[in-house]
Amino acid sequence: MLIPTIAKIEAIPFTLSFDTSLRSGRGFFPKAENVLVRVTTDTGVVGFAEAMGFKQLFGESQQSIVWAIEQWIAPKIMGLPISAIEKVWAELDLIQGNNTAKGSVDIALHDALAKHIGLPLYQMLGGWVDRIGLTWIVGLASIEQMLEDAMTASAKGFKSFKIKIGDSTEKDVEVIRLIREALGNDVLLYVDANQAYTPTEAMRALPRMMEYGVEIVEDPIPHWHTESRLKLARMLPVPLLGDESVVSPMDIKREIDTGALGMINIKTARSGFYQSRKIIHLAEQAGYRCLIGTLLETDIGALASAHFGAAFRAFTYPAELTYHLKMQDHLLDSPLNIQDGSLILPTAPGLGIELDEEKLERYRVKSFGSH
Repeated sequence: MLIPTIAKIEAIPFTLSFDTSLRSGRGFFPKAENVLVRVTTDTGVVGFAEAMGFKQLFGESQQSIVWAIEQWIAPKIMGLPISAIEKVWAELDLIQGNNTAKGSVDIALHDALAKHIGLPLYQMLGGWVDRIGLTWIVGLASIEQMLEDAMTASAKGFKSFKIKIGDSTEKDVEVIRLIREALGNDVLLYVDANQAYTPTEAMRALPRMMEYGVEIVEDPIPHWHTESRLKLARMLPVPLLGDESVVSPMDIKREIDTGALGMINIKTARSGFYQSRKIIHLAEQAGYRCLIGTLLETDIGALASAHFGAAFRAFTYPAELTYHLKMQDHLLDSPLNIQDGSLILPTAPGLGIELDEEKLERYRVKSFGSH
C-alpha cells in the first residue's frame, strides 16, 4: 500500500466564546483562542487537530502556535510519509518548547493515517473501548453558582465532577460539602487547585475535604515544592494527580523518581499521540493511574482526546472533555454523541468528523494586529 506524504499543513486561528467566563486558579477565560491544524496529503487525504493557546500554563498563544507550525514545523516535515511518525518527531525534537504546536501536527497526522487505513482512530491506536465516561468541571464562582452548575450537570447524567478550588480554604471546603450533599455518594468528586494553594493552606484544607469523599487531589501546590508535595502525598488517603508538572515523558520520569504522585493527567493536545503514548506506558510501569485532561478545546479537540482515551486500558477514570459543552457554538457539522454522561466514538475512519467550513470562516481570526 502506497503511503501518502505530507503536501500541505495549515494553521488556522479561531476564537469561540464560552457561555460564561471560566475561572480557575489561573485566572478568567472568557473564550477559547485556538488553532485548527489541517494536514493535506499528496493523495487528498486530510487530517485534523486542534491546538489550544494557553499562555498561562505553557507559554503558547494563537500567534506563537501559527508561527511555529508555519515557519518551523511545516518546512521540516513536508514530504514525509504520514506513517513516518518517528522521522517526524526526530525533526520536532529539534524545536524546543512549543509542545501544543508540535502535538497538534502529530494528531493531525494520526487522523490522516487512520483515514488512509480506513479505521476509526481509536481502533488504530489500541481499540480498548468505543465510548468513554465524561467528567463535568465546575469552575470557580460563587458557592451558589458552583452548586447549581453541579446539580444541572448531574441531572443530565454526569456522574464524575472535578471541582475547581483556590479562592479560599473555607469557601472551598464548604463548596465540597454542599456538592456532596446535593449529589449523593454515588458520584466521583475530585478537586483541582491549579497550584493555587500554599503548602500550609493545602495541609489545612485538604484533609477536611476528605470527610466529604474527595477521591483525587490535582496540583494543590506549586510543583516545585517537592518536599511539601511528598508530605501531602503521605498525609492524604487519596492520590495526588499531576497535570502541570507532567507535560513530557521526561517529566514523568522525574515524578516517578520523586514519588509524590499517584495519578497522571494526560492532555494529548500538548504532547500529541506519540508522546502521550510514551507517558501512559511509563505511568503504567510505575503503577500510576491515568485520566484524559482538558485544555479549553472545542468539540474537535475533545473528540481527538476521546479517541486516545478510548484506545488504551490505562484510562480508568472519566475524561475531562466537557468544556466544549459550555461554548456558544461548535465547529462540527453534527454534535458529539453524548449519552448519559458518556461520549460514544464515531465509527467513521479517523476522527470521524465533518467540519463546518462556514462556521470556521465565521470565527476565524483574520489578523493578530500589531502587537
